[in-house]
Amino acid sequence: MSIKEDIERKFVRLSKGQRKVAQFVMNNPTVIIGNGAAEVGRQANVSESTVIRFCYAMDLSGYVELQDKVRSYLMTQNDGASLQTTYSSSKKDIPSFGKVMQRDIQNIQDTIHLINHNMLQKSSKWIHEAENVYILGTRQAASIANWLSFTMKTLRPNVKQLRSESDDIVQQINSMSEHTTLIVFSWEKHSNEIQTIVEIAKKKKAKIIAITGSVLSSIREYASAFFTLGLKKQSSLDVIPVLFSFLHALIEEMVSQDKAQYEKYQQSYEQVENNLLFLDAAREKQVF
Repeated sequence: MSIKEDIERKFVRLSKGQRKVAQFVMNNPTVIIGNGAAEVGRQANVSESTVIRFCYAMDLSGYVELQDKVRSYLMTQNDGASLQTTYSSSKKDIPSFGKVMQRDIQNIQDTIHLINHNMLQKSSKWIHEAENVYILGTRQAASIANWLSFTMKTLRPNVKQLRSESDDIVQQINSMSEHTTLIVFSWEKHSNEIQTIVEIAKKKKAKIIAITGSVLSSIREYASAFFTLGLKKQSSLDVIPVLFSFLHALIEEMVSQDKAQYEKYQQSYEQVENNLLFLDAAREKQVF
C-alpha cells in the first residue's frame, strides 16, 4: 500500500493538526523529502511535534520513514525519473555509515518531542537531592546501567549499581528510603526480581525513575517518573543512541542544579584517580 492510499484510509482517524500534515504531505511530497520535520511543520503551520505524531499515527517509526515512503511513492509516479535525478546524486555522496548516523540524528530529534520536559527536570532534581542513587538494569540493559553508574560516580557520591548476584543486594534494597532515587532500565519483559525490587522501593517511598521501551510496561504503576524511548519499529540498535542522548541530557540537567558543586566533586574524583594510578605505577616499578 502506498503512502497516499494509507493516508486516505486513516485520514478520518487523525487529529485536526495531523490532518493538516496529511494534506501537506499529499500536496508537497518533494518538500517532505528535502526538508526536516521542523521545516515541514513551519510550512504546514503546525508544530514539529505534530508532524512527528502524524508519523506515529500512520504507524511509521518516525519522520525518516515518512520520507522514505514518500520517496518510494513518487518513484512510481510519472515524475519519478526527475525525482531520481534530483536526489540520487545527494544520496550517493553520503557513505553508508553517514546514513546510519543521519538516522540516529533523526531518531533523537523525533524523541525530543515525546519527552515531558517538566518530568525530566523533576527527575534531575530527585537525583541531585538524593542521599543515595541506585541504578538497576538487567540483561541487555545491564551494560547501560553500568555506564550510567560509572559516569555518575565521577560527579556525586553514593551511587550504586544494583546487581542481583551481589552479596549485599538485600542490604542495599533495605537501605532505601524517601531520600533514595532508583533509576530502572528495562527493554524486555520484566523479570520477577525487577518487579520485586521496584515494589519494595515504592513501599519505602523512594523516587523511581523508569526508562523503558514500552508505554505498557508494568513498571509504570510504580514509577514517580516514566520515560518511553523505544519508538515503533525501531530495533534495539536504533534505540541505543537515543537512550545515551537522553541520559546525557538527564545528567546535564542534574549538574545544572549546582554546577560549581559538581565541578568541584569531579576535580576531586579525578585527583584521587590520578593518585591511585601513580601508586600503581610505583608498585610496578618496585616489582621489576
